[in-house]
Amino acid sequence: MTTGPSLDKLSACLCDASGSEALDARFRALFSLKGLAAADGARTQAVIDVIAAAFEGNDSALLKHEMAYVLGQIKDVGAMPCLEHVLADAKEHAMVRHEAAEAMGAIGSTVALPTLKRYLSDADVSVRETCELAIRKIEYEQGGGGSSKSGDMSEAEAITRAKAEADSGDNDDEDIKSAFAPIDPAPAHSTRSAELVASIATYRQQLTAGPSLPLFERYRAMFSLRNAVHAARRLEAESAGTDAVLALAAGLADGSALFRHEICFVFGELAHAACVDSMLTVLDDSAEHEMVRHEAAEALGAVVEEEEEEEEEEEGEEKDGQVKGKIMARLQRWAGDKEAPRVVRESCIVALDEMAYNNDPSQFQPVEA
Repeated sequence: MTTGPSLDKLSACLCDASGSEALDARFRALFSLKGLAAADGARTQAVIDVIAAAFEGNDSALLKHEMAYVLGQIKDVGAMPCLEHVLADAKEHAMVRHEAAEAMGAIGSTVALPTLKRYLSDADVSVRETCELAIRKIEYEQGGGGSSKSGDMSEAEAITRAKAEADSGDNDDEDIKSAFAPIDPAPAHSTRSAELVASIATYRQQLTAGPSLPLFERYRAMFSLRNAVHAARRLEAESAGTDAVLALAAGLADGSALFRHEICFVFGELAHAACVDSMLTVLDDSAEHEMVRHEAAEALGAVVEEEEEEEEEEEGEEKDGQVKGKIMARLQRWAGDKEAPRVVRESCIVALDEMAYNNDPSQFQPVEA
């Protein structure tokens, strides 16, 4: 049986400051470390320590942003000191600081509340908004910030109920949220497929409400629409799934760059072909915030990966390669544009490198537990 790279090798790759390790290789090391923490809880703190050390001497805001994201997804309070340090560093890229605040919300400990509240008046709007969301999420999960609407419940209660119903056989629906590994910045409104699909128009209204609806509630609508796409696939209602994707795209007119960037992140999760035009528009918009364009580049890479997987599953069927070709050309164009923000260039480079890597079957390596 082939074993994957050891913790020491992953650490050496992620923490490389010499420039000998390619950026995409460091990304793979990072997510291998995340998998190692998930596979072996006894190594969680060791993984956190490696990622924390990798912040030192690292000049890639894109990689540091992903490192903060992974620390949140590991969901261990042992990551809190590192995240607090990153958030407190006013010289750090705002995209990294925002991700540190979001990661604190993902961990969900009330220990984070005093720190998050301290930065509600930060000079950067994306940091302020992220702290607001993280506080709201933690309070929501602790039962102190849930909606007063009749029938609403906390995220944990909704998931517990859905799982109980599935175990008892009383409900044919799956827990939609379980299909998405990432810990979301805000909970979706429902775990029921039929309810999600039936509520697409309502979620769209909430998503596009702008400042008239709190950011946390617009985020809830966003993740409800994402789950509705998944639900539509499960129910074989593809037109409804497309409607949900287009509803998400309508949210790109929101005035918050943080909100727009999260929509692009969701498109990366979904890898749905209906998002391509809007993501190309975002990537090509030099006036758009760099963190939004970075997520658009990653979403486009995910769409190509999804199409390639479908081609493998549908042997003998001819697939129109025009969309894939258009995406690849655009990623290559921005990857080589020295005038583009570095995080945009690097996002395109990583997306292209990851596609090449994933198309090489000799590169597969399991995580060593």
